[in-house]
Amino acid sequence: MKIVFEKVLPKAGSSFAILDKRARAFDGRFHFHPEIEITLIESSSGRRVVGDSIETFTPDDLVLLGQNLPHQYVSHPAPSETMAAAKVIQFRPDLLGERWLDLPEFHRIASMLARSRRGLKFSDQTIAKARQLIGQIFTAAASRRLLLLLELLNLLAQDNLASPIASAGYLCTISSRQGDTIDAALQYLNNNYTEPVTSQDLCHRLHVSSATCNRLFRKSIGRSFKSALIEIRISHACRLLLETDRSIVDVAYSSGFTNLSNFNRRFKDLKGSTPKAYRNLLKHER
Repeated sequence: MKIVFEKVLPKAGSSFAILDKRARAFDGRFHFHPEIEITLIESSSGRRVVGDSIETFTPDDLVLLGQNLPHQYVSHPAPSETMAAAKVIQFRPDLLGERWLDLPEFHRIASMLARSRRGLKFSDQTIAKARQLIGQIFTAAASRRLLLLLELLNLLAQDNLASPIASAGYLCTISSRQGDTIDAALQYLNNNYTEPVTSQDLCHRLHVSSATCNRLFRKSIGRSFKSALIEIRISHACRLLLETDRSIVDVAYSSGFTNLSNFNRRFKDLKGSTPKAYRNLLKHER
């Protein structure tokens, strides 16, 4: 799980890249690239890391990621017959030339792309329309594809409910070598969050000191090792509350917590409600 920088190469005859991703699961690197990225999750659920944000993603999750914004998708375990699928569009800011975003016709798009430096997630109403346009982009002839991309960007720019993902103060300043270390750390936490993982365990595995480990965590995703581990565990708990009828106690222990009151407190701190209220709210929304 190395290399934090990803090189994006559009196919011959195209000015931007489209990727129809199909796999048993998403287990990608924590990586970045100079291209702006639009990702629509078609199937699979799991954890999405964008800058200093760790959130749950589900089918129809649609995000816009700005230049060089580190990100990662990791699927939750799923039945063997289930496939993870996503449609990804990647393009350079100078797609139509260096000054195209200065044109008054593209003012709203330019403003949206500036805000995408923190990542943007979109409202359900916009996602329903965007899904159709994205599907057309993947089937259209090359000459039509670029026009559809502009139509998609115009649609996204009109979503007044679009919200940022990373925090307002987030600024990534990690190097490629540091990115490799954080990538390995996140991979380890994603694979071992149900175990009693300690900072010492992780430092020993990464061959770094505790101070270095926490400094890299704060520098890259804006939180400590302990906070990242708790958020990963809560993300898993949210999935169990959504997809199963298992008891709150079972969910807590299956997510790596050894104390129910601590689980309830941590869950409320991050989600704004108790696990029971969260489950009831999801059932009501369904």
